[in-house]
Amino acid sequence: MPTQTDQASYDIAIQHYNRAITLKPTYAQAYNYRGIAYSHKCEIDRAIEDFSTAIRRKENYAEAYSNRGGAYRLKGEYDRSIEDCNTAIRLDPDLPEAYNNRGIVYKLKGEIDRAIEDYNTAIALNPNYTYAYYNRGVAYCHRHDDISIAEDLNRAIENFNKVIELNPNYLRAYAAVSDTHYELGTYYYAEGNDDLAIKNYTQAIQLQPEYFEAYQSRGTAYLDKREYDLAIKDYTKAIELNPNLHLYLYNNRGNAYAQKGKYELAINDYNKAIKVESDLADALYDAETYYNRGMVFVRLQEWEKAKEDLTTAKDKQENIIIEQFRKEYENIAALEQKHEIKLPEDIAALLTSP
Repeated sequence: MPTQTDQASYDIAIQHYNRAITLKPTYAQAYNYRGIAYSHKCEIDRAIEDFSTAIRRKENYAEAYSNRGGAYRLKGEYDRSIEDCNTAIRLDPDLPEAYNNRGIVYKLKGEIDRAIEDYNTAIALNPNYTYAYYNRGVAYCHRHDDISIAEDLNRAIENFNKVIELNPNYLRAYAAVSDTHYELGTYYYAEGNDDLAIKNYTQAIQLQPEYFEAYQSRGTAYLDKREYDLAIKDYTKAIELNPNLHLYLYNNRGNAYAQKGKYELAINDYNKAIKVESDLADALYDAETYYNRGMVFVRLQEWEKAKEDLTTAKDKQENIIIEQFRKEYENIAALEQKHEIKLPEDIAALLTSP
């Protein structure tokens, strides 16, 4: 949406075009440019009316066809938009704006490859066309080709960086680069490549220092790599940035503290997580946190507390104990050997019985 300052500048422009049209009613360019101003003010019907008048006043007015195509797009009339862009391209095959406008419509229709092809043409015609680079970056982000997700996301980043190079004041491009690095990090994390995930989360944070999700996700990647201090640091920062979403963060930071043998800090975090989870009624994650706290009590040999937590976890999610225990230990003997403890029979049964 245009700001008040933008609105004022568009209003002034419209006044100038009004005077020009009054002096020369056949002045097609004035109608075209007034239509652009109306488009920026989101007065789309008035914009279309002006573009149509410009087309009537000037034969083969490719730019006006392209602009009217853009206005039809804003109304959601995609077929009419493409028709106008096609006409503009037929009248002037070297008009980059027409290809860019048509590419946006193809992207909205889900025809991503055709959109990219149009952006390529627009950029070939005008190598400094900022909007086309930005739009091509967005298209690469949405292509969702399972074979080349990382390749497409890297291409998107290249395009957004080109936008910044051409126009350092194009603020949306900075957020787009950051968000794409985050998405790329998430892709690499899902593929099991923690190092590349961390690299991309870090680049996202460098561009947006208060990127809550990036701190949370990087913390999880560090936790997987057993870099517990770095995980704790990231989870703590995420909690600081988003005080209303401690649900996963306290649980995960508790896991990091537990792995470091800082059991009191771990229990404190699990306690906080359980309170938040209770408020949000997230039974699935609630069960995992009870399991995690129960296992800390196992290591501390506080058997009654361990039994209570593990039983609660099982009540909340029947298979949670078996699933979580098998992720970390081969069997009871492996747990006892690792922590130099001897489990009571009832605790051992809780951990191994379906």
